[in-house]
Amino acid sequence: MDSLTRRKTSASQRVQPSRTEPLARGFVRFIGGPPGAHALIGRAKWWTPLRVLLATAATFLVFGWLQKAQCIRTGFTAEGETYVDWSGKRQFTSACYSDTISLWSSHGLNNLDFPYFTSFDADGVTRYMEYPVLTGLYQWLVAAIAQPVQVVWDMLPLPQAAPVAIYFGVNAFFLALFWLIATGLMTKLTGNRVWDTVLMAASPLVFVHAFTNFDLLACAAAVAIFSFWANRRPGWAGVATGVGVALKLWPAFVGGALILLCLRQRAWVPLAKLVGWTLGSWLIVNLPIMILAPRGWSEFFKLNSERGWEGSTIYAVVAHIMGNDAWNGVSPSQAVDGASALNLLTGVLLLVALLALAWLVIFAAPQTPRVGQVAFLATLAFMMTNKVWSPQYSIWLVPLLVLALPRWRLVFSWAALETVYWYLRMWQFLPANQAAPDWLVDTVTIVRLALLGFMAVLVVRQILGRSPDPIRQAHGGRDPLAGVLQPADASAGGQTTESARTEPQRTEPARTEPQRTKPQSAEPVRENGNGSGGEVGVQKKESNDG
Repeated sequence: MDSLTRRKTSASQRVQPSRTEPLARGFVRFIGGPPGAHALIGRAKWWTPLRVLLATAATFLVFGWLQKAQCIRTGFTAEGETYVDWSGKRQFTSACYSDTISLWSSHGLNNLDFPYFTSFDADGVTRYMEYPVLTGLYQWLVAAIAQPVQVVWDMLPLPQAAPVAIYFGVNAFFLALFWLIATGLMTKLTGNRVWDTVLMAASPLVFVHAFTNFDLLACAAAVAIFSFWANRRPGWAGVATGVGVALKLWPAFVGGALILLCLRQRAWVPLAKLVGWTLGSWLIVNLPIMILAPRGWSEFFKLNSERGWEGSTIYAVVAHIMGNDAWNGVSPSQAVDGASALNLLTGVLLLVALLALAWLVIFAAPQTPRVGQVAFLATLAFMMTNKVWSPQYSIWLVPLLVLALPRWRLVFSWAALETVYWYLRMWQFLPANQAAPDWLVDTVTIVRLALLGFMAVLVVRQILGRSPDPIRQAHGGRDPLAGVLQPADASAGGQTTESARTEPQRTEPARTEPQRTKPQSAEPVRENGNGSGGEVGVQKKESNDG
């Protein structure tokens, strides 16, 4: 099939949210109604879905910059030196707080102190860079780039800016670039439901958390894992997993989801490639620092083993209800008495959750669950049982929800709630007589966790076949991310079949190539979301791994 024919076929199969999503339908009606019968859907020469979604993502990134702008306001000392003005606790009253700004001077980035090799003092305790290796090196590299940018800035007829403001700007540029790359990849991963990418591009969480920390780096790595896997490159998916874990811990659970699916399908070769390249890439990044600066390298593990619960977790809610402040994690720079008991509790809860997920995926599901579904459940299990849930962590779930549960009203409602929650948490950091009461924050914490639990139940119901799966419906019963796990005998328009273990009554020989069926009519296809195979990794030949 030539490229022009393939594009036309894809456009005819593309699900139109104006016809399938109540939220989109209401908006489209507000601005004039759905497109007519003769509209050339998907045939625009310039405003393709990719460009529209990238423009949307860029717009929300600008909003994210403006949300943090109050925290990079430059002040001047009596000697004329510049500084970032956080007077009157501006970072909390304006809810513009960013770890980027705090870490600039506290971790020696202003002096280009190389992370993991140099220490600093925090609350009377000798500390090192507490982030995984790649995130720490990323911060140092951005600080190094910011210095010549500062020189150029001062040479131009521009307002004076504090060095930390320049650093924040350079960091925001690179974070935005990684998010745009992830958004572009997501338009391919969503296949015939390309417009689901708007859940990521226009997420309210981008508004408040795009530049709160460095989480967009790990989000981009997670999307890269899905992309390599969908394109039948398990080795490269392992490389992306190793890089992701070197940025943040949570991409390990995306890789873990792929491991469970390989075990379900007994796909030993892809499993070996995934695990081998994950360990290899992680060691390549970590081993030099591990050998040359073992004390600095271990700071991430030391800090997280000694700190207590964070205020956005269920443990904080329980502590406030019980009137017990044990394991209080207000200051992560200090060790918490009895933290080992809390570590044991969270570890047991996580183990139980992951074992339940493994049983669901390997034994209970009537057919192989989708990659996005398992990745979402695994990551959520880690987040809900963990003793730390900084508010910006919630953005991790945004790309996962696009691939697992693209229900627009539900996902946008959750993201809006998380955005409001950020402002409540910032309010909580004001002096005691001005801070938000614990009961208010705890109530919203329970609501947001309950909503995520509800979404997990919906995903489990889809896995068990007790509710329709819109993504499978849009791809002829297939998982567009399955990659090498895609059954060879799955027909283009029918249900996905697995081995004789799942459907022993099947006696006909397996087909080596999927059948391609032509939709009966264009209009029902657009309304029901049924296509003849995904755009990602379905009709591609298997390629070599890296």
